[in-house]
This record gives sequence, C-alpha cells and structure tokens, in this order.
Amino acid sequence: MSKSFGMNVVLDGVDFDLHPGEVHALCGENGAGKSTCLGLLYGLHQPSGGRVLLNDKEERIDTPSHAQSLGVGCVFQELSLAGALSVAENIYAGRAPTHFGVVDWPELRRRAEELLAEFGLHIDVSKPVDSLPISSRQIVEIAKALSLNSRILLLDEPTSALAPDEVDALFDVLRSLTKKGIGIVYVSHHMAEIFRISDRVTVLRDGRKISTLPVSETSQEQVVAEMIGGAHPDEINRSEDATGEVVLDVNKLSHPGVFDDISFSIKAGEIVGMAGLMGARRSEIVRSLVGLMPGATGNIHMHGQPVKFTCLRQAMRHSVGFVPEERKTEGLFLEQSLSDNLIAASLSDHTRLGVMRRASIKGAATTAIDAFSVKANGAFEEVGALSGGNQQKIMLAKWLKRAPDLLIVEEPTKGVDVGAKFQIHTELLRRAADGMAILVVSSDFPELLSLSSRILVVHDGQLAGDIPAHEANEDVVLQMAAGTTATPTAPSNTLTGAAS
Repeated sequence: MSKSFGMNVVLDGVDFDLHPGEVHALCGENGAGKSTCLGLLYGLHQPSGGRVLLNDKEERIDTPSHAQSLGVGCVFQELSLAGALSVAENIYAGRAPTHFGVVDWPELRRRAEELLAEFGLHIDVSKPVDSLPISSRQIVEIAKALSLNSRILLLDEPTSALAPDEVDALFDVLRSLTKKGIGIVYVSHHMAEIFRISDRVTVLRDGRKISTLPVSETSQEQVVAEMIGGAHPDEINRSEDATGEVVLDVNKLSHPGVFDDISFSIKAGEIVGMAGLMGARRSEIVRSLVGLMPGATGNIHMHGQPVKFTCLRQAMRHSVGFVPEERKTEGLFLEQSLSDNLIAASLSDHTRLGVMRRASIKGAATTAIDAFSVKANGAFEEVGALSGGNQQKIMLAKWLKRAPDLLIVEEPTKGVDVGAKFQIHTELLRRAADGMAILVVSSDFPELLSLSSRILVVHDGQLAGDIPAHEANEDVVLQMAAGTTATPTAPSNTLTGAAS
C-alpha cells in the first residue's frame, strides 16, 4: 500500500497481513504511517498504489460503512461519539432494535448493558455520553465497534484513556474475540501492552515497513530501536529526593461528595506522581488546586503564603501552570497556529505597548519546535493539523515557556510515541533539576515510577498512600489504588522510563 497527500508521501509500499484469531501490532513514531494504514483499511482514504485483499479477494473499500459491511470495525484514538445521545443510542446508532417500526427501548438498553458488562462496566446506558468520564467513553467506543460483529477489528490507541484495571478488562475481551477467530490490528505506543497482547509486530518508520516478527522473536528494545532508527534511549532516572523549599503545601483539602482530607506537599526540584484508577477523583483534586473546580475547603499554601484560587488566571499569577488531559477541548486552540498556541500562556512576554511582536512570537515558536522536535510545516501551521503526539508537545511547551514555580500535568504522554515520550520525560526531569516543582497525574504507573521521587495514591477521593517511588512497584501502587492493603516493597525489575 502507498498513500500520498499532495507531495507528501505518507506510506511507501507497506505490506502486512492479518491472520484469523491474531493480534497484529503496528508500531512506529508519530508520522510513521500507522493511522494512515488503518484509514485505508476502513475506507477513510483511498490508496495511491497497492491493494487490499480480504479472504484472498481484492476489495476497494470506499467508505467506513462499506468497511463495516465487509466485517471491518475500527476505533480511532479520537472518539467519535455523539455526546448528547445516550450510551445505548451511541452503541447501536442506526441499528436500534425495533418493534412494528418503533424503537424497542427496553431491548436496546438490555443489549447495551450486556455488551458493556463484558468490559466490567455497569452504568446507566440511558445517560448521555457527555456525562461519562473520558475512560468510560473510550470503552463505549470500543463496545460500539464490537457490536457490529466485525471479523476484523482495527484499534488505534484503545487504552490511551484507560486505567490499569480497565486495560486488563479490555485485554480479556480481546482474547475472547481472538478465540472466536476475529483478527485485530492493534496500534499503541505502549511497548509493554504490545508485548503482552500481540502475536506479531510490524514496525513502520517514515512510511516504510522495517520488519515484521513474532513478539517471541524480538524485544521491546529492538522494536524501539527500529522505530526511531537508532539505539534504544538510555534509561531515565527518576528525580532524587528534593531538598529545596516547599513550593506547594496542601492541608485537609476537601470537596463535599467528591474528595476528602487530601494533604501533601511538593518541594522545589521535586516530581511527585499522583496515581489512581478510574473514578478515584485525581482530576477533581488537581482542578480544585488551580481554581477550575471552586468550592473546596482546606488550606493551600504557595511558598508559605496562603492562597485560594477561584480561576486558573489567579493560579497563573502565583506562578502555577496546568496542562490538562484533554488537549483538543481544553488545552489547545485547534484552529489557531502553533505560534499562537505556544504563547497563549505568556502573552505579555511578546507585546510592546499592547501590540503583539511578530518576530518575538516566531522566535519563541521556532525555539519550542526545535526543542521538542515537533513535526510541522512551520510556526504558523494550524495546530489542529498536527498529529496527537505533536499537539501534546505543543501543549506542554506552552506552559514550560511560562516557567512556573509549580507545574501540574495530567497524562503528559497520553497518545504519544516512544520517542516523544522520551523527550517529554527528559524535559520534565530537566525542569525539576532546575528547581521547578512538578505534580504528574498519570494512569501509566511505570511512567510515575520512572519519573517521580514520591507517589500519591488516590482511592475513592481519599489519599490511600504517599510512598517513595524507590519503595514501590506496579503491584503495590495498583493494590493501593484499588483500595486493598499493600505494603510497599522494592521494585522487582528494572524501570525503563520512557521506553516502558
């Protein structure tokens, strides 16, 4: 298969096959061509060259509905649910059961509940999708694809918004599907996931196939090296115990019915992780800290001075930065340029007498693009045209440009490739070494273990643990996050940081 968009060659003669009952992973950095492969198989794009064969019969897949009729289902990284419709209506959109021409609502709800129960998700399927947390919406999206009785399932970053226990539930479902003969094309940046669920792995780089091997005949290190075209990134070391002054001190922070009695502190030069499963209230806690969720009680001190933020602008005035989880809806202005987005949190640095200085803006944007190796057609390209990983870099760079004393980051490497993850981790560690206090909220427990000096574990709106990272491993963190008693023990295996 080959595919070009204008003069830009995205795929250049890529071959791979999928067997019944197999999970075949596609790996590569952002821009390698993984999502384009899925788009061709799902009828979103037409190939510039090459062909697709299903059961030895050549097919021209014109549209997604045509792909579905051929037994091909797809879940892309960016969700495509109708937020105002119910969960059940989304899952069976256009295919609702009817009785004498009228929608059979009880049957519709029953089918949706049964399907979601396979994921261990028991929710009111009459609720609108917009009322669900992002992780539940991801599961609904996957359930929607499975409801089509697909023989081929294309999954693009299906676990990007899932907590570890939800990943386990998803993998159980995927294994049951492969036992039924369903073939799965699996795209993910998480090497551990790929080697856990996949039978074979194909590596793409710059639109070309590098290799296809059974996972038993390769390694995470080899795959990463093939993806980036060089040696495996060096192990990232977590930040050491910080000895600087206390930048943030939180004492008995509570929000009725949401979270209760949250107390912790962060020193200058320290990276503190915050772990938890879906519904733990991690996001609500940090949003209360930065003024995005007013109404909390308790005491918050910055540099020893009491503060209470009622909006993010107030937090910014006290040198607090906040990188949200949802880059498209909360973190970026998609229809504006990279340069506009990069200076959005530091406008005063690029004005003179109230007038924006174009040269200053371009210089700042060019510096950030180079520092993070952002793949873009210049500083004035619309940020919405970039890949998800490059958007993530821009969002983080925007706040780092402001150089806050305290940076709070939600899911810093959500949906980014191994190379970008390594860059983001390296930059966070560098900023901590320069004295920045950083709070990282992440569902990626290996990420927290590799970055943090301490890990705060949240369960059901309460702090279940505050443990030194060197005394913890994934099992300990998961048990605490699940609300079971666990005694911290030393990690049983080596942490691999950005390559985890």
